[in-house]
Amino acid sequence: MRLVIGIGNTLRGDDGIGVAVAERVAAQHSAPDLEVIACHQLTPELIALISQAEQVIFVDASVTQPSGSLQVQPLDPEQAPMLSVHHTSPSALLMAAKVLYGAQPHSTLITVGAQEFGFTEQFSQPVAEALPRAVRLVLSLLGRQSSEAH
Repeated sequence: MRLVIGIGNTLRGDDGIGVAVAERVAAQHSAPDLEVIACHQLTPELIALISQAEQVIFVDASVTQPSGSLQVQPLDPEQAPMLSVHHTSPSALLMAAKVLYGAQPHSTLITVGAQEFGFTEQFSQPVAEALPRAVRLVLSLLGRQSSEAH
């Protein structure tokens, strides 16, 4: 199974970009081995699902990069911070999947530079323009992993 997890709060402007990407990926790419989840934040309840995946792509907003820019980074479970019962990081979930289930899916984090986090359901212009690029990037990564598996 391949898994896409979009993270964010759709009521806080650019913070909802991960959710929007996940929703568009689900609408554009249906496959029996693809599961797409949109969530407000990462929680330990996702560990079991992550452990069943061959590939996991996380998509989230970032305040540390230029607005509208895309960054792709492979994730290493060994670089994980502590796991919290309320919310956690992608790497911490991957580490838990490794420890609890022996699972080590190929994992990537895509971040979109964000600037507007006020109470709005609208993206800033740079993030709105980045949305289709982020969707294409996720679809490309899904296609690449799928073709490598065959």
